[in-house]
Amino acid sequence: MNQYFDHQPHMNQPLFMRRRQVLTGSAGVLSAFTAGLVGLWLQRQAQSPPLGAWAIGIGENPERYLLDILSDPLVAEVETQWKPHFLTAWVNSFDHVQGDLSYWRNWFNSGQMKDWFKRGYGLHIITWENDGQLPTGDYHISPQFVQDMVELAGYIALSNPEGLPTYWTLATEFSYWRIPADTYNADTQVYYQALMANVLRARLAIKDVLPEAWVALSWGGWIATFDEPEQGRGRSMVAPFAETMSKMDGIAFQSMRPYRAFDLNPDSNHLDPGNPDQVRLCCELFSPINPDLMLAHYEPYIKALHPLGGRPETVAADFKVMGNPGWLTYLSLLGLRKISLMHYSLYKGDPEQALSAAQAFRAEVRKLQIPNSLST
Repeated sequence: MNQYFDHQPHMNQPLFMRRRQVLTGSAGVLSAFTAGLVGLWLQRQAQSPPLGAWAIGIGENPERYLLDILSDPLVAEVETQWKPHFLTAWVNSFDHVQGDLSYWRNWFNSGQMKDWFKRGYGLHIITWENDGQLPTGDYHISPQFVQDMVELAGYIALSNPEGLPTYWTLATEFSYWRIPADTYNADTQVYYQALMANVLRARLAIKDVLPEAWVALSWGGWIATFDEPEQGRGRSMVAPFAETMSKMDGIAFQSMRPYRAFDLNPDSNHLDPGNPDQVRLCCELFSPINPDLMLAHYEPYIKALHPLGGRPETVAADFKVMGNPGWLTYLSLLGLRKISLMHYSLYKGDPEQALSAAQAFRAEVRKLQIPNSLST
């Protein structure tokens, strides 16, 4: 996982001030959103899916999570309060040649994957490539990437006879893989054009095995927080990907800012926008392209604490905003329907009331839903 908050461009102060009302409390959120909700609905009802059930997920290792539920009452409480519809797991490439499918093969061969689906869980697959040294990303433009996705889709098809939902968020955080990062220009376009072509190949290959699969390209959420049009950086990087993303089943992004809204971020020496505003900015940016959106991995990420979590006080503050009915309805209208927590250890024992805040968000999601095939 790259430490994007160590190298991301600084957001300018006017953006923070324009967004302050959204993040300063429930009254501010409601007053900011209510006036525009009716107009937004009228504008978007012809092109957006109606408000329906959210899909809620958790984790990065289903085997460990389910074992921990049995052995650790604090993890069992996370399961009880969060009530995930799907479990999340990763396909990582560390050598830029192939994905590490060793865990997946074991989960399939041991029958564990089949057991997950029998228990009623869907599955979420995230693909990622080691970005410790740039440039990177060769695996995701290779035939091997497509072959790996076909292999994995085959395991799922054999383990999931009832066809429970599977979500595939491909090449997460890819905008950081080339130099200059977060930029689409003459130096990076050859790579990104190859990436777009290959993720479309991967989607077709996955859906040939799993026609019901939901497959998306996955951005680093920071891309929506700044814009340098002259350099093709930030939000201006997105437009060249629009045609590709319109052909996918949706668009995914992450949000892993460690600081609460308006905390001083020592890396940028600016007030931090926080995760809720970053998520909103992503939804506003991506919804006109494809209004079926997923927050693929959420966590206030601190490298020194990885993989055990980050800042629970940020989690609690984030979910207080995101659980506000005005915020939740607005982003649902934009197309956000899916969210996955990353490391459940951050919620064990309810530190700083992180689990309580997540549960309150979950309760608001249930109120918002129109029943469908997913149990709420």
